[in-house]
Amino acid sequence: MNRTIAIGVLFVLVMMLWQCTQKYVSPYIAPPTGYLVVEGYISGNGPTQFNLSRTIPLPGDTAIPMETGATVQVEGNDQSVYLLTEQSPGIYIADTLPLHPAVTYRLRITTASGIAYLSDFVPFKPTPPIDSISWISNSTGVEIYANTHDPANATRYYQWEYDETWEYHSAEASLYEYDGDTTPVMVISRPPANMIYTCWHNDSSTNIILGSSAKLAADVIYLQPLNLIPRGSQQLSVLYSILVRQYALTDSGYSYLSLMQQNTESLGSIFDPTPSPLTGNIHCLTNASTPVIGYISAGTVQQQRIFISDQQVPEWGYRFACTRPDEIVPLDTTYLIDYFYYGGFIPVDQYIDPMGDFAGWLANSPSCIDCRVQGGITQEPSFWPN
Repeated sequence: MNRTIAIGVLFVLVMMLWQCTQKYVSPYIAPPTGYLVVEGYISGNGPTQFNLSRTIPLPGDTAIPMETGATVQVEGNDQSVYLLTEQSPGIYIADTLPLHPAVTYRLRITTASGIAYLSDFVPFKPTPPIDSISWISNSTGVEIYANTHDPANATRYYQWEYDETWEYHSAEASLYEYDGDTTPVMVISRPPANMIYTCWHNDSSTNIILGSSAKLAADVIYLQPLNLIPRGSQQLSVLYSILVRQYALTDSGYSYLSLMQQNTESLGSIFDPTPSPLTGNIHCLTNASTPVIGYISAGTVQQQRIFISDQQVPEWGYRFACTRPDEIVPLDTTYLIDYFYYGGFIPVDQYIDPMGDFAGWLANSPSCIDCRVQGGITQEPSFWPN
């Protein structure tokens, strides 16, 4: 599953008996390398991915250290073994595993330094399909919900994650680009591969989203809140997509994540509950007293994608931030070099003077013209509608 813990986890461990009116010396002394954080899901109908990282103390101004060079494998109580491959630093992946619902599974990790970790065996829990992903537009923005049910009343505990992608446009479309390699330098037509007007931005959920029907007669989840897109934000300026993943949890897995949710999202004032100890189902074999952050679950994953366009949310109110007007750049080579090479301006279009003659270029700064300055990429996603 996605990364929902890391920087603040160590804080939870060392402060779980803390009181605001009394100094407390925690018995937990983190090693210089931090504690191991294990995040992922053993999937029987899609890729299995685990992210291994280390906790860092608060404040966390440095990058989260990833655990590289480890050996990671899934083991079944039927003696099956599936090795995961490190695809990028700290991220270990296997293609769809041939898991069986009657088999229990666990995760074994051996770090590059030889420290061994092993999870408890967990049952394979099938996840019911997502009935729908719905949304409601109101004065605050667009609220997105999940709806699901299990006719067998066997799931009861759920978790959701999502990936969101949205298209947005810069303030103006640049039809030309500066070519400083020619003699003399010149402005040429911008080829399609170099267009910088349309971008796509990707993001993923970071909070823990849980739902339970344990207190209901029927195993039904209706209008489970997933995400709020604030009104006027970039996400719905053109076209927005969200891919929701749904997981079935055991009651113990749900309890662990609920406690994690409380510890990581409900602290911050004197009225919040004090941190509670986190006990996952993965343990250090080399040193049993070493805490490990994480809970291993196994089963199937259900997912569903929806699109929302700006036409469905009238008067959304987003504007690409650009306050400066275009400037006129004369055709003289000196001006071209000053504006486009040294000044970093981008040609937008031809400038036609009042006499109807081509007299230069309209240009503006990258902050107005290049959509990439706001973190997006110009490569259209493969799933994007035409």
